[in-house]
This record gives sequence, structure tokens and C-alpha cells, in this order.
Amino acid sequence: MSELETSEIICANPDCRIADTGKCVEGMERDKCPHYGHAPAERNEVPEADSGIPLSAGGTLTPVETARLLRAGEARVISVIGPSDAGKTSLIAGLYDLFQNGPVADLAFAGSLSLHEFEHVCHDARAASRRDTPHISRTPRGEVRFYHLDLVSPTYGRLSLALGDRAGEEYRGAIDDISVVADFIEIPRVDTLTLLVDGERLLDVGARHNLRSEIDLILQALIEAGAVATRPRLAIVLTKLDVVQASADRARTEADFAALVANIFNTFSGSFSQIQAFRVAASPKDDSVQRGTGVPELLTFWLESPPVPPTAAPSAQGASRIFGRLKEREDAEATI
Repeated sequence: MSELETSEIICANPDCRIADTGKCVEGMERDKCPHYGHAPAERNEVPEADSGIPLSAGGTLTPVETARLLRAGEARVISVIGPSDAGKTSLIAGLYDLFQNGPVADLAFAGSLSLHEFEHVCHDARAASRRDTPHISRTPRGEVRFYHLDLVSPTYGRLSLALGDRAGEEYRGAIDDISVVADFIEIPRVDTLTLLVDGERLLDVGARHNLRSEIDLILQALIEAGAVATRPRLAIVLTKLDVVQASADRARTEADFAALVANIFNTFSGSFSQIQAFRVAASPKDDSVQRGTGVPELLTFWLESPPVPPTAAPSAQGASRIFGRLKEREDAEATI
């Protein structure tokens, strides 16, 4: 047996159940996973240094950690949603990678509690990975994960960006069972809902009709479940623009996207305070389109002042919004 097979099966990732299932939660080989073989630790904390200052481990944030971040200062919550393989994690990783070359749309990088996770998801899209084509690992199913960025600019000052990332299969599941929307705790607090439209699927004549139906049904499920009662803004994003522009069916696909946006506006505009379309190439497969095309424009839209939510009467049952209840949960945990 190899050393990996004879040693104790442990993993520092608290979400991983490799000791029970034999499979890495990230889908990686044991000898490639940076967490395998290390003692379990809290998701976003490491033991305190001698000075007594808690240090961040650089992972994604839990909902409770994100709620604490939102109370600390000016912030925006963005939820990136869409069917599987639409490019959700690629978009988040692509945004972070743009800041490696300096400010983006007059915004400068000012820190992150998710540096390790950003680097982890970006690695396979970089030349250092020695892959023939860029690759971004898919988001595993489970609790929503939040990536964090602190940004600063003359226009917005300093603010935090919390980017929610959830597996596309879970949004697809809401079509069949609307009750699962209650578990999407990031949606009721979101400032901008960002809906991704897979450009590669839209190119496929056999798949485009199913894609459009799927997107409509996901939005319908969120609305019927009351998840967007605060009327957030909606960004509709055509992804994989490099693939679309390289195709002989480019004109037809662009027309299909325009029709999809028009249909969403006509059908769902009453549920959102603003709807705007974008086209991005977050992680292009070749040099025909510049990496990050369209992402700065989307970032600017995300950071605009969020709409003022409707005023609601105080409830004797406690906070009415999900992130408000997270505060109650955190306070309760602090008293244990």
C-alpha cells in the first residue's frame, strides 16, 4: 500500500467527509489536495498567534461570518446564480485575477478574507497549472459559500463585496421543489442577483430552448417563494463570450440572448428594481478575447447604491430577514 493508503485519513476542510466516503469534497486526488492529511480546523480561523490576534485561514466565509462582515461597514451582497457549468465560479475567480494587474474600473484591491480560496480556484486557469486550456473546478453542493473582497475607490470609498456561490444543481432543484428556496439564505439579503446564461449552451441549437426554459423557471421559483421580496437589481450575464464570438452562429446566439433578456424584462420586471444585461469572458480558452472582458462593467453595476428595501412592521417572531436572524443565532452562540 502507498503511504496515503496506510496513514490516518484526515482533512483540514471541515466540510470534507473523505474518512467516511473515501472521496474528496473538492473532487481532487488525495496527493493534490492542500487540505488532506492535516488536522481539522475551523473553516475560517487558525489558532491564535502569541499576540492573541486571531488570523484568517483565507477560506470562504460561512453565512454567520458574512453577517458579521456586513455589520462592520459598507458592503454589497451579490448572489451569482444559474444552471450548472454556466461559469459562476469562473466569474468570481476571474474578477479576483483582474486585480492582480492593478485597479479595475478605478477600484483598488484592499484586502480579502478569502485569499487562499481565491488562489485555489484561480490556479487551474493560470499558465502555472500547465494545463492546455483554462479550467475552474465546479462548486460542490452544500451550504452557500461567500468569497470576500475589500475594495476602495474615489467614487465608492471603502466597501466590502460578499459574493455568494452555490452549486447550480441546487438552483435547478428549486424548479422541481420550490420549498428548497427557503435554504437559499443568501437571496433575501442580496443587493444584486446575478443570473448567468451559458453562452456555450445558447450556441447549441438542441440545448438553447431548454436553457431559456430553465432560467425562466429558476426565476419563477425564487419569486413564488418570496425570496426577492425586497426587489433587488438583476444582472443577466451572457458567459463564455469568447466561445460565442468564435462561432459561425454568433449572430443568432446574440439575438437569442437579446430575446431572452427582453422576455425576462417583460415577465419579471415587477420583481426587480432594475434589470441590465452584460456579456463577459471571465476565463477565455484562448487569446481571441481578452481575459476579464465585460467584468469591470459588471463590477461597477454591483457596487452602485442598492435599492432601499420596503419598510416592514417589526415582528414579534424576531427578525424578518434571513441575515437578521443570523445575528440572533450568532448572539445565541456567544452565550453558550
